[in-house]
Amino acid sequence: MAFPGFDIEAAARRINTENRKEDEKTAVRRQAAQAEARRMATEFRAQDASVSTIWCFGSTFDMSRPYRMDSDIDIAVEGGELLKLISIAENSSFSVDLIDISGSDDEFARLIRKHGTLL
Repeated sequence: MAFPGFDIEAAARRINTENRKEDEKTAVRRQAAQAEARRMATEFRAQDASVSTIWCFGSTFDMSRPYRMDSDIDIAVEGGELLKLISIAENSSFSVDLIDISGSDDEFARLIRKHGTLL
């Protein structure tokens, strides 16, 4: 069914342009989130020298997963005292999920170690 005066090709071009702009914005935000995760990892180690390993996982570092403007940064640590690190995560401009997988051998921890990004 055609609508008089409606240019479907122009509408498609406009939508494609808007989608490209949104993709560019999310790519820039993902890069900023990755930089923030690296900054926090450095600060975690400076705050608590007993932190042995820091993993990032989830959409911020897994390029096969879609990233959204409201995506958070998922960080898993091994070693150290989580309570010392929480204030660093809370001061981030990004939402951060911080977990301790020290000594954990459950499926979730194994997946993080296997597929996460080591910082």
